[in-house]
Amino acid sequence: MTFSLANPLEKTLERGEKKAKFGTFIGAYVPSILMLFGVIIFLRLGWIVGNAGLYTTLLIISLASLIIFITMLSLSAAATNIQVGKGGSYYMVSRAFGIELGSAIGLSLFLKQSISIAFCIVGFSESFHDLFPQFSMQAIGLSTLFILTLLISISTEFVLKIQLIIFGLIIAGLYSVFSGSGVEMNSHPFSYSTPSFWVIFAIFFPAMTGLESSLSLSGDLKNPSRSLPLGVLSAVISAYAIYMLMAAFLWYHAPQELLINDNLIIQHIAKFESLIILGIWGATLSSAIGAMLGAPKTLQALAEDKIVPSFLGKEFGFHREPRIATAITVVIAFFGIWFGSINIIAPILTMICLISYSTLNLATGLEDLMANPSWRPIFPMHWSISFFGAALCIVAMLMINAGAALLALMVIVFLYHYFKRKQIHSSWEDIRYGILMFFSRFALYHLEWHQTCSRSWRPNFLVFTGKPSEVSNDLLSFAAAITQTKGFLTMATILPKDQISKERLFDLQKNLRCLLKEHHIEALVCLNEGKSVSSGMKQVILHYGLGPLTPDTIVWGGISTAEESLIHYLEVIKLAHEEGRNVVIINDEPQKFALTKLTPQQVNGEIHVWWDESSFKNTELMLVLSYMLRKKSIFGETNITLLGVAENELDRLNKMEIFQDLIKRNRFKIKIQVLVSTHGSFFNLVKQYSANAAMIFLSLRPPKTEESLEDYAVYFKNLPIKSAAFPPVALVMCASQTNLQEVVQINNCGGLI
Repeated sequence: MTFSLANPLEKTLERGEKKAKFGTFIGAYVPSILMLFGVIIFLRLGWIVGNAGLYTTLLIISLASLIIFITMLSLSAAATNIQVGKGGSYYMVSRAFGIELGSAIGLSLFLKQSISIAFCIVGFSESFHDLFPQFSMQAIGLSTLFILTLLISISTEFVLKIQLIIFGLIIAGLYSVFSGSGVEMNSHPFSYSTPSFWVIFAIFFPAMTGLESSLSLSGDLKNPSRSLPLGVLSAVISAYAIYMLMAAFLWYHAPQELLINDNLIIQHIAKFESLIILGIWGATLSSAIGAMLGAPKTLQALAEDKIVPSFLGKEFGFHREPRIATAITVVIAFFGIWFGSINIIAPILTMICLISYSTLNLATGLEDLMANPSWRPIFPMHWSISFFGAALCIVAMLMINAGAALLALMVIVFLYHYFKRKQIHSSWEDIRYGILMFFSRFALYHLEWHQTCSRSWRPNFLVFTGKPSEVSNDLLSFAAAITQTKGFLTMATILPKDQISKERLFDLQKNLRCLLKEHHIEALVCLNEGKSVSSGMKQVILHYGLGPLTPDTIVWGGISTAEESLIHYLEVIKLAHEEGRNVVIINDEPQKFALTKLTPQQVNGEIHVWWDESSFKNTELMLVLSYMLRKKSIFGETNITLLGVAENELDRLNKMEIFQDLIKRNRFKIKIQVLVSTHGSFFNLVKQYSANAAMIFLSLRPPKTEESLEDYAVYFKNLPIKSAAFPPVALVMCASQTNLQEVVQINNCGGLI
């Protein structure tokens, strides 16, 4: 099913003043800084400092902060180039890399944000349970979820103002720590086992994640292009400074033994312990609130883009809150709290967060590298910095948990292919076309500068078909079976000149591309006008192609044996040979050779290649084409047989020895057979021995220098062009410029080497 998307930004603009809009401090800085201050700063930082030591801890904090800072720089560049809508990371990725990858990232981030609520509330419940053990963990958690949901349902504006109170509690807790006098030092030695650098890094790094939740509020900001860069970057810098100061303070104010063994060391150091408890509660609840604000916005953006059902993004109340999306978020968080531990899912979701960071960096880096005129950010940044940030994200993923990283990547790839199969069409333009153009230019110029290599040769087909609707005909099936999506293939059709409008020509090209996609054939489409079919073919042969990607092998069939028409087609063969193009002509029996429709059980017989004593280059090309054709899955169990003709038994033995040497030294997995024939027509021999073949390759000689087309027509008419007595036949003529000696080692002196 195909969907059409409306631009969500237009809907946002239509609402105008109906929605509350927030400034930089409340809408961007506070949600961001609260996501960076969680349980780790109050309960785990001491353990990290005690195990890693001061300088290693500072390195860990700096590395984690660097990843986040570069990602936020990339976001700032993107946010000042386009008007950012709701959905945060989803919006940025989908508008850069397309709806499919954006949907995979967006849906994964929504699940991550929703389950993050459960983690934060469980952390709060554990702290609360220590003070009031008469209440169960589940009761505390579910009650907290209910209260936070009630606050969220009132309005986003109300919750953001409550976050200011929580922000104040965290500041008070930090003040209490730094105003503390420290803990008495112990002089007795103790032993401990130090975890590795990356184990400690993995424990600390989640403290720097979660900013995608605040980014999801981008649609609620008065000026996202200004507020997001200023608010988020300021939050990252503030958090980095506080983490560095806290680590140094703990190292110099508490003994290493207590740092390692006492998770509440910060509470014992603090001047007012009660403020630390409030700080822990504020940190956990603020992170939960941030996720509860961000997750529904992400789901709402997905709904507006019709990735998920549209009703999920419906808004209610004066402040137009996405309450259905909020309800789904709460349900997911409920199950997370109820089951308590989701350690198997947690690493995967953390990896998905890093994947979104890497894609954001990559998108920004590619935009700057391509330097398209549409890329004019107010906050510019060099592409190398963004690429470096993407690389850091990937390294962090692998170092934290390589297995979880690969599993998360598999989830993203699965979702990408799922949404791609749904054929969702967006109303915006992404950068994928620009990326393809950029790397195509790079590849084309380097192909032009490099000398052609026989070792890497494969045919670049130009296939002349009949009617534009005949996508799955013999000719295209034959070429597609050989290219196997690894070579170039162009479908060319000649249309009557001045009998078709430009609009109709454009529609035909579009329809042909759809038909090719439906038949799973990767091919370019070339529609050309001509006074006649043969004249149109000549024009395409002379002028079609780009630099090193000019077609080198022409394929067609359906040649009329009528004298006047035949001469025109022979002119095309002569021109193709003079222009250095290989020629392959398929005999005209459509019912025999619809390769795209065959199943593996439907191909019977062998592929027969008949040796040509007079043209070793033709034999070279026939062997290569037959070998490539056999790689088609429907020919998987089909043998290739090389057949030759000898005048007597001695000649037969000599040729058998030559063929065996060819097979041995050139690694051909083919059968050989040499027939003795002292009289009779060569084609009668072919008809007799290849009657049950799946495919026959025969040599086609080019017109001689002084030979008239009329004389060449006499030779050509004797070929099995239109004959129901023959299996599918490919007449092959190799151009003199084609050098396949490194593919098939055959010399030009009459023997094999």
